[in-house]
Amino acid sequence: MTLQLYGVVRAGHPRAPRTVCWADLAMVVGEPEPDPAVHLAVVSALVEGGPVLPVRFGTVADDEEAVRDEVLAPSADTYRADLDRLDGLAEVHVCLRFTEPGSAWRAARSDVLLSEVAERARDSVSLPAGESADERWAFLVGMGDLLVVRDAVTGLARGDGVQADWVGPLPAYSFLERRTCTRWSW
Repeated sequence: MTLQLYGVVRAGHPRAPRTVCWADLAMVVGEPEPDPAVHLAVVSALVEGGPVLPVRFGTVADDEEAVRDEVLAPSADTYRADLDRLDGLAEVHVCLRFTEPGSAWRAARSDVLLSEVAERARDSVSLPAGESADERWAFLVGMGDLLVVRDAVTGLARGDGVQADWVGPLPAYSFLERRTCTRWSW
């Protein structure tokens, strides 16, 4: 039976609806799902119960044996190290839209605007801007800091010349190495 793969978690993860376990690791699995929004909702819900290493949307395995033998067992040490590194952390995205022109002004302004969020973050990375934002940032923050980050971003939206939004908590997509050696990468 074909299984959709959602993410690697520790065995016994409290929010994992269905798993395939190998030793102390588990892959969250389900029936094949054609909607990427559902996939994101599943992996995002897992974050509140512990670290999750999200698997790219649309990744499937033939059966439970393939999940154990081809996905979990070969990379178990790497998965354990990543889960340990991300324990207690989540990714949040901050999107800024500036209502005043001038890229130099924006760059200087974003550093100041995001300083409170950056102080709480363990790591950060600039993301590609999109139609809805002039600047997008991913921050890796402690789960205990999520409300502070939310309030800081909400406060930015009240400032002159900028609109700000945040999305989180998310799995740490932006803070995992891109593994190209197998089809099971993020």
